[in-house]
Amino acid sequence: MTRVDRHYSQFEEIRLYQDRGMMKWQGFFLSEHTSEIKKDQAPQTYYAYQVIGQLL
Repeated sequence: MTRVDRHYSQFEEIRLYQDRGMMKWQGFFLSEHTSEIKKDQAPQTYYAYQVIGQLL
């Protein structure tokens, strides 16, 4: 993993912090994906409507 140079910070915690990169947001993505899959499987009502006009 690439280390980010944080020598400019006055705080030791920031200088020593090791970013987890992709692992950090994979949990969020999985959570969002799961909720969207559940929404997609929910019963849906479709209404017929007429489109007026033309495609260009």
